[in-house]
Amino acid sequence: MSRKRNDLTGKRFGKLEVIGFAGYGKSGRQQASMWKCRCDCGNECVVYGYLLQSGRRKSCGCIRSTAEQMRGKRFGKLTVTGEDPDNKTTLQKVICRCDCGREKSVATRDLKNGKVTSCGCDKMRGRRGSDFRERQYNAGMEEKRSAFQKGDFSGIHDLNDWVYIWLRDILPNVVKATTIQMYGETMEHHILPVLGKEYLEEITEKKVNEWVRLLQNTEIPGTQNGKMTEGTVRNTLSVLSGCLRDAQKYGLTDRNPCQEAAWTLKSKNVGEEKIWLDETQVARLDSVLAGYCDEEGYPLGIGFRLVLYGGISLSEAAALRWMDVDFDRKCLHIRNFISVKRDASKDGVSREYEIEKLTGRKHRDVPVPDFLLRQLEEIRGSYKPEEEMFVLCQSKTSPIRIDRMRAALMRKARSCGMGTVTPRMLRDTYAMRAVQAGAPSDMIAELMGYASSQQVIRRYMPLSALGKQDLVNQMFAASN
Repeated sequence: MSRKRNDLTGKRFGKLEVIGFAGYGKSGRQQASMWKCRCDCGNECVVYGYLLQSGRRKSCGCIRSTAEQMRGKRFGKLTVTGEDPDNKTTLQKVICRCDCGREKSVATRDLKNGKVTSCGCDKMRGRRGSDFRERQYNAGMEEKRSAFQKGDFSGIHDLNDWVYIWLRDILPNVVKATTIQMYGETMEHHILPVLGKEYLEEITEKKVNEWVRLLQNTEIPGTQNGKMTEGTVRNTLSVLSGCLRDAQKYGLTDRNPCQEAAWTLKSKNVGEEKIWLDETQVARLDSVLAGYCDEEGYPLGIGFRLVLYGGISLSEAAALRWMDVDFDRKCLHIRNFISVKRDASKDGVSREYEIEKLTGRKHRDVPVPDFLLRQLEEIRGSYKPEEEMFVLCQSKTSPIRIDRMRAALMRKARSCGMGTVTPRMLRDTYAMRAVQAGAPSDMIAELMGYASSQQVIRRYMPLSALGKQDLVNQMFAASN
């Protein structure tokens, strides 16, 4: 029994008026009804019924503007200058000039439906003004960038050239926008002033080592001891290494000088250097931290215990809300973290705290021991917090300041004669306990949100002193 056909005769769809049934046609593997239509322009055409009813066909084709017809028209900040001669897709594309001066190839359908209204410059603008990519913009560099997009790398010479393209055409396919902004600011403040004018192939291990020593000794206002911490220097070096690694992939340089000899900052092995707390130290410090409260008596010491016994970072603990504590499954849903950003509009010392979402393996569920869960239940029972409130403060919108927690930890540690103790040491203690309990590196990486188990091995696993020759001798001792 055939399905009854819906009669479309006399109905209008856009500029088309249906004047009669035109039989059936094959659409893919199925048959579909076809209808004869008269367009307002006077032409007649035959159209599948499902295209009419879905709104995908509204004319005989007369409303499809050619590139020449669109020349000079404005769509937001974009003005069409002509057809894209390098278009290799099935979409109709035109070249548009943005009000900021850049040119961009855009599909005409994205212009008409309002999906694209600029070259992207409006998305690069942050709350505190233009970011590094906007400040760095110039027409000459855009020409080099356009040539790069077409496979011509001849205009890229020094690090300034490559960073300009790297931030705009390489990183957007790999990392999120906030990370690109952070990389750009790192380049602007700490890398390009020293290495920006160096030709890529002339950035040697020696020059990178000299730059690293400069970072270590430069006075930085508002930082602890007036200088960059070792971790910040290492992170800055990591940004340069990633940039030059991508340059090597595109054949712009033969090597990445940040590898091997240039890495003067060796990652510390916590297990080898004993920079974590043993059981005696934990017992002494834990009792002191447990009594830490704010001015109104709220138990902020739970934040340190979340790091020490949950293995999460202090920034993750500060972003934890009561809705993220799963009492039934005995775990924490780690979904966000608190990012600390400097306010560049002031003196470089003022900080802003923002909540950001975690991605990848950092977005995880972490089981917690029963005694920690009982303490959380006691706090919830005493203060009756709403689900949206932060665990470390009775607020829905403003998390606790991380610098306040860090200073309190150091103050409490000194009061019980332990010297300097940082939140990272608490987290390292959690990891070392897992290592001593026999946990494999991939499980520790999953619990702590590391992207790779290799990070756990380098930082926490005891290093073997066995040499290659000794290893071979042991492997074949019976045969010798």
